[in-house]
Amino acid sequence: MRLVAWEKIKVNELKRSSGNIWETYANTPLDEKLIDFDQLEEMFAQPDRKAKAVKKEEPKKKGPTLISLIDGKKSLAINLITKNLRMPFADIGVAIEGCDMNKLNNDQVSGLLKILPDKEDIKVMKGYDGDPAMLAEAEKFFMTLLKVPEYALRLDCMKFSYEFKPQTEVLGTRIENCLKSGNAILESKEVQELLHIMLVVGNFINTGGYAGNAAGFKLSLLSKIHEIKSNKPRMTMMHVLVESIEKNKPDLLHFYKKFDCISDVAKIDNAENERELRELKKVLDDIKGRMKKLDQDSADKFKEIIKEADDFCSKAKQGIEDINGLETKYIKFFVLDKKNYSLQECFRVFSVFCEKFAAAIGENKKRREQEERLARRKAEMAKRETLPRAKKKGMPPPEEECVIDNLLSEIRGGLKLRKTKSVGTADSKALTRNLSIKKSNQESAEKWRKTKIAMPEDKPALNGDTPAPNPPPPVEMSQIQLDVKS
Repeated sequence: MRLVAWEKIKVNELKRSSGNIWETYANTPLDEKLIDFDQLEEMFAQPDRKAKAVKKEEPKKKGPTLISLIDGKKSLAINLITKNLRMPFADIGVAIEGCDMNKLNNDQVSGLLKILPDKEDIKVMKGYDGDPAMLAEAEKFFMTLLKVPEYALRLDCMKFSYEFKPQTEVLGTRIENCLKSGNAILESKEVQELLHIMLVVGNFINTGGYAGNAAGFKLSLLSKIHEIKSNKPRMTMMHVLVESIEKNKPDLLHFYKKFDCISDVAKIDNAENERELRELKKVLDDIKGRMKKLDQDSADKFKEIIKEADDFCSKAKQGIEDINGLETKYIKFFVLDKKNYSLQECFRVFSVFCEKFAAAIGENKKRREQEERLARRKAEMAKRETLPRAKKKGMPPPEEECVIDNLLSEIRGGLKLRKTKSVGTADSKALTRNLSIKKSNQESAEKWRKTKIAMPEDKPALNGDTPAPNPPPPVEMSQIQLDVKS
């Protein structure tokens, strides 16, 4: 039977502790009908270990052992790539032989090129003369691949077809933009006028110094002009130049929009274009030389792409030569030192100048708005300074009399009531009520006056040492005007 994991209490412990629960039931037998002992034995009986051991000793059926001829690591890579193709090996061989680019995409072709057999693998596979069905999966794939004539060339041609257009589009765009931006700067009248304005400004600033009376300046100034500070805060020579052009020559203000791609061109050296073209030409020449081994049908599938690649290489070569000639033109046109300046450096300088010029336009506009707001605020403050003091604080001016002061002065002066026009019944009742209140107030005032005469002024208050405060003078109600509007 299985064991119940509990902590056992011995009989000696029960004797030491009388009156416990276990002592109560020690001599009371339990009715056996309450528990099904047969079920307990069935549920908690230990399994037969001998029978289990016999089952373990039963021999397992083993399948036929597959033959592995390739390195284990390479075999694993082959299995992973071929399973991603999700095609039988025979269909893969047919797709490669037919150069079927509808069944094999660029990623699949790239994967197959990674697991091609080398010379040692080919030698081992050709030396195997046993049953092909006994080979492992990687070996079966190699057997299928070796049946395809020029399988590596076919895969290379498909790979070249997939990657030729994306690669040439990038290279061709760079060459085109470089020539476009370079010629645009040389032919731009706006650039020439800007440089002339900068020369005049620079000579004026440098008047009397060693740098004054210059016939020209190196292009490096274009990338540093935004760093030349003026006496006015947050203004540089670039801001002054832009402000002057805005006022006197506004048609030059947006010249930089013609060179929108110069920032991209400045990042690539022409030597990088030459290196990429050499690599492309090398791959193309290799494929053209090997395509003679293909059958006519397979070769015709790549005939068009090969011709297109030849045309692009010729055009790109001419473009790179034009760029090199453009560098010579720049050095001559801007009077530069060939050792210190290259075409890429010239593009970088103009890129920085265009970027900072455009930024200065926005900064000048923002500063003018701030100055206008400040001028309006100063004008408002000056206007307030000219106003009387009472108006500045939001109080009524001295010449305007306060209504409350007027009312109190009339009460103290004892002015008579103004005569009013006849009134209606409701206004008559209101007037009668006001008169009765007036009479009552007069009687109260007279009574208070008599009381004040009877009481000495210096007599202390009845409930303390502090003398009672003098009440305010009585208000003569006869002096209040009642003005009832008709």
